[in-house]
Amino acid sequence: MLSADDLGIFLEVARRGRLTEAAKHLGINHTTVGRHISRLERMVEQRLFAREPSGWVLTEPGTRLLAHAEAVEAAVLAAREDCLEGGSMLSGSVRVIAPDGFGSFLLLPGLASMVDEFPELTVEVVTANRHASLTSREFDLAVTIERPEARAVSVRRLGDYQLRLYGAPEYLRRVPRVSVLEELTVHHDFIWYVDEALGAATFRTLYQLVPEARPRIQTNSIAGQIEAARQGLGLAFLPSYLADRVEGIERLTDVDAFVPHSYWLLTPNNLDRLARVNAVGRWITRLVASTEGLELNLSAS
Repeated sequence: MLSADDLGIFLEVARRGRLTEAAKHLGINHTTVGRHISRLERMVEQRLFAREPSGWVLTEPGTRLLAHAEAVEAAVLAAREDCLEGGSMLSGSVRVIAPDGFGSFLLLPGLASMVDEFPELTVEVVTANRHASLTSREFDLAVTIERPEARAVSVRRLGDYQLRLYGAPEYLRRVPRVSVLEELTVHHDFIWYVDEALGAATFRTLYQLVPEARPRIQTNSIAGQIEAARQGLGLAFLPSYLADRVEGIERLTDVDAFVPHSYWLLTPNNLDRLARVNAVGRWITRLVASTEGLELNLSAS
C-alpha cells in the first residue's frame, strides 16, 4: 500500500531533482531517500525517475503520480491548519507572484498590517509581469495582469483599474496642449515597456489608446517609467491608482485618455484549502478593496 511518507519523499526528489538535495531538506540520509523511492517504484511497478547525469527526472508515470502526491500533501497540510484558521497561530510561508507595479507599490508597502496580524507567517513576494508560462508549482498565490491559461488553478478577477498618461509638471507646461488623441503623437514622446517585459495583450494597451505611439524610452519596470517621467522625458502610461499618489508626476488632463484593465487572482487547486494561503488571499483582497482607484471585482470572468 502507498504511504504518505513515501509520497512525501517522492515529492521532495521531484522538486529538487537530486537525492542528496532532497535528503538535506528532509534531514535524513540520502540512502534512506533512495530506499523509499525504490520501495515506491516496486509498489507501482513503474520507474518514477530517469537517473540522468543532470539529476533525477520524472518519467511519464512519475509525472502522473506527482499530481496525486501533491493532493495528499495538500490534504495533510489542510488538516493540520484547519484548527489554526483563527489567526495569529498561522505559520509557514506563502509565495506570492505579482506584477512589478502591484507588488512594489501596493503589496510590499501594505505588508506591515499582515505581519501584525500573522506574526509567524513568512510571505515571499516575487515580481513578474509575464504570466503566460506560469505553472501552479511556482506560486501559492498569484496576481496577474492578464487572465492566464494555467492549469489546475482557480482564477478570479481581483480588481479593475485604469491606465492613464502621466508626465512631469514642467514637461506638461513646455509642450503644446492637445485637444484630441490624434495630436498626442505630434507633440509628445512616450515612455513604455520593452516588448519582452509584458505579455502581448498588455503590451498593446498603449497602442490601443495611441496607435501611432513611438516610445523613445523603454524599460522593464514601472519604477523605471516613473523615474523617466519625473525627468521630463515624456508621457508614461501608468495605473492611475498608483500614479496618482506619486510625487513629481501628474495626470495629463488635456484629453480623457485611458484604457480599463484588470488584475486576476490565482490559487493552485491543491492549495486552496490551506489556511495560510486563504489568509493571505483574504488580506490581498482587503488591500485592493481599501485602495482608492482600484475597484474590487471578485468575479470568475
